[in-house]
Amino acid sequence: MSPRTKLVVTLGKLGVAAVLAVVLFSIILSAIKNPVHGETRSYSAEFTDVSGLHVNGDIRTKGVRIGKISAIDLVRKNGASIADVTFSLEAPYRLLDNTVLAVKYQNLTGIRYVDLEEPDQPGRPVGHLGTDRTRPSFDITQLFNGLQPVLSTMSTDEINTFMQNAITLLQGDGSGLAPMLDSVQKLADLAHDREQVISALVTNLSRISDSMGGKSPQVIEFMRSLSFPIAKAMTVLSEFPKTAKFGPEFLTPVHQLITELGFSRDVDVDKLLTQAFASLPQAADALRLLPVAFAGLQLPQTSAAPAAMNCTHGVAQLPTEVEILLNGSEVVVCAK
Repeated sequence: MSPRTKLVVTLGKLGVAAVLAVVLFSIILSAIKNPVHGETRSYSAEFTDVSGLHVNGDIRTKGVRIGKISAIDLVRKNGASIADVTFSLEAPYRLLDNTVLAVKYQNLTGIRYVDLEEPDQPGRPVGHLGTDRTRPSFDITQLFNGLQPVLSTMSTDEINTFMQNAITLLQGDGSGLAPMLDSVQKLADLAHDREQVISALVTNLSRISDSMGGKSPQVIEFMRSLSFPIAKAMTVLSEFPKTAKFGPEFLTPVHQLITELGFSRDVDVDKLLTQAFASLPQAADALRLLPVAFAGLQLPQTSAAPAAMNCTHGVAQLPTEVEILLNGSEVVVCAK
C-alpha cells in the first residue's frame, strides 16, 4: 500500500471516530438536558427562595416530568428580592389559579425540581402565579442545628439515610414517617441526653415546616407521634426507679418457678399440647373441668347456719348418669 493510500485510510478512520464522538456527545448532552417532547406552553411563577434550582431543571407532578425550567431571574418586588421562574409545561398540563408549585429535593447532592400539585377542583387557567401559590426551597442542614456532637459519631451512610428519610417526610410523600421514626431512634441511641436530641429535632422540623407554609401534613403527624410517647413517659417518670429496684426481686422467683415447671426457651408448646390432648374434644372437656377443679381447691366457707346444709330426710342417692352429669360439683340433692 502506497503512503498516499495509508494517509487517506488514516484520515478516514479519524473522520469516522470524530463523527461517532460528536453523535455520542449529542446523545449525552440531550440526556443531561432531558428535553420535553411535544407541544409546550410557557408560564412563570414567583418564589421567595429557589436555592438548588437551576435552568433546565424539571417540572414534575407525581414524579412524572411534565416540563422544564427555561429561566430564573432575580427581581425586586415590594422591597424584597424574589425569584421569577419561567418554565414550560407539556400539553395537556396547564397552570391554574389554584395550582401549588413547590421546590423539592431531587437527590441528596442538592439538585432540586419544581413539583406541580394538581388541585382536586379545576380552577381558572392563568399564565403566572404569585408567592401565595408557591412553596420555597428549604435548607436540610437546618434540621441538624444542635446535633453536631451526635452526628460526628455516625457514619456517612447513616447520615445519608437520615437525610433521605427527613426529606421524604418534609416533602409529604406519605411513606417517610415510619423510616424517620426509625432514624430518630438510632440517633437517640447514640446520644447521652435523648430528650434533648428529640426536642432539637422537633424544633428544627417545626421551623422548616413553617418556612414551607405548613403544607406538609407528615411533619405534623411526625410531631404528634413524637410528643405522645414523650408526654406519657413524663407522667410516669417516677415509676422507672421503682421498676429498676423492685423488678428483679419479683421477676427472679417467677423465672425460677416457671423453670421448675419445665418451661424453658426451647420448649415445644405444640408438642406438649399434643401429648396432653389427643383430640380437640378432649381439650374442650379438660377446659370445662377447670372451674370445678378450682372450686375443689378452695377452702369450704363456714356457714352462719350449718343446719341449712343438712337434709331432713338424708341425701338422695343419684343415678350414675346424673352423677356424671353433675360432674362432682358441690351440689347437694336432698331426699324427699
